[in-house]
Amino acid sequence: MDYEEMQELVNRDVDADTLSATPEAQGPTLRERWRRTMFFQRVDRIPNFEFGYWEETLPTWHEQGLPPEIADEGSAYAYFGIETWHTVPVDVMGMRPGFEYKVLEEDDDYQTYQDDTGSIARINKKGIKSIPQHLSFYLKDRATWEEYKEKLQPTADRVPANWPELAKTYNNRDYPLAVGIGSMIGVPRNWIGFENIAMMIYDDPELLEEIVETLCTLACSTLERVVCDVEFDFGSGWEDICFNSGPIVGVDFMRDIVAPRYKRITDLLRKHGCQVAWTDTDGNILPVIDSFLAGGLNCMFPVEVHAGSDPVEMRKRWPGILMQGGVCKMELAKGPDAIRTELERLLPFVKEGGFLPGVDHRVPANVSLENYKVYLKLKRDMFGVGGTPQYDESKL
Repeated sequence: MDYEEMQELVNRDVDADTLSATPEAQGPTLRERWRRTMFFQRVDRIPNFEFGYWEETLPTWHEQGLPPEIADEGSAYAYFGIETWHTVPVDVMGMRPGFEYKVLEEDDDYQTYQDDTGSIARINKKGIKSIPQHLSFYLKDRATWEEYKEKLQPTADRVPANWPELAKTYNNRDYPLAVGIGSMIGVPRNWIGFENIAMMIYDDPELLEEIVETLCTLACSTLERVVCDVEFDFGSGWEDICFNSGPIVGVDFMRDIVAPRYKRITDLLRKHGCQVAWTDTDGNILPVIDSFLAGGLNCMFPVEVHAGSDPVEMRKRWPGILMQGGVCKMELAKGPDAIRTELERLLPFVKEGGFLPGVDHRVPANVSLENYKVYLKLKRDMFGVGGTPQYDESKL
């Protein structure tokens, strides 16, 4: 999940009538199963959570027999028997208002545009959709930061107008419920740029710390409006700051500047009964796990194996750490034997609890529909995850 997708979740309008409530029939709900799993308790089956698909994946699978009406993540989850959580539409980190989106230049191959952060980017229009190439970043110094800061105030519109109605329904839910906790350094990286933020740590550390503090204060102020009304199951953030070689900012910065701010946020959640917090961080997160744990981020997601974040190593080094994801997507393209081998190595740690296994990022288009179905069947058979597919799994 990238920053834009997270903002779509928190900016959407939610009708309380569309939210499911705890059914009258007795038996563990998905929420209860999630809580028991994450607190290392015995459970009849664990939640079956996944992380979505590349933009090209479902169209590729249509050519391999996926029904054409299965055209988005929601319909795919229902078809494959995948369960999910909800996220409340509370905006703890977006700019209000954002900058105006403008298309600046366009030809048959590329589109150049100004995004809602004020940055100028270019993206290719053909083939596989690429990560945008940023040509310039608006946030450069203290003067431009003052413009940003005005857009990062804890205004009332960060909480939906129908919040009392939503809260009443959320308190009678049967699914895990998340609330956003923001981003202390990942989103500023988007605003400032990779190279620029790496230099700002040395050239103007006071400014960068002020940015982090502003985002922490904004998150806490916004959360204080809702945590008294609903007991959330977990806080979810976004810190896409790691690559195969580790984080783009130093471990000292994460420990001394970022972790204490997260601690204020997670302490606020725990004060109101929310004991789990994760932040979406791809890449090799091993160098920053200690900082995350110090900041109260006790669940790692999506645990990208190929990049160096192996859940087996993590559980051995940090006993009791919570994880979601951790199934190497590279193995899914290799066929049933490789998939089984990957799941078998994770099985002892899934059985320990505190681990919701799933593909460690979006499923790429080179994974065949048949292999993906085999993966889900093996996952149900070996791990005892929930969810019922809309096709006959016994024939696989």
